[in-house]
Amino acid sequence: MAKAELMIIGYCGLNCADCFSYKQTVSEAAKALRRELRTAGLKQLWTDVPFLGEYESFKKSLDGLAKFRCTKVCRDGGGNPWCKIRLCARKKEYTGCWDCADFESCNKLVERYKKELRKIKKTRIKQLHGN
Repeated sequence: MAKAELMIIGYCGLNCADCFSYKQTVSEAAKALRRELRTAGLKQLWTDVPFLGEYESFKKSLDGLAKFRCTKVCRDGGGNPWCKIRLCARKKEYTGCWDCADFESCNKLVERYKKELRKIKKTRIKQLHGN
């Protein structure tokens, strides 16, 4: 894997360009919903609609989703700064979790990450052996 290719791959094996946070799709949708709610004046009507629940809790979640964005890739300081996966890989001085012999049993990694890590590991082995 070339250095430029590696830059866009997170320590977890995911391609940052495929991440909703990097693409900012969830963030933009949340911001659009906030605008619509303001325009509709729904805050004033909120308590009249019993199934909507508590407004402040909803607003806090919506505000959080609006902030779910990053402008840099994981390796360049983007993403969650408290990411346990990134912190672990950096502490162990791994290029990524694919360098860890124990990634299959790691409780920090969900199956989606492990699937990507297997692909990367397989590709790297082929490159090392000239296949």
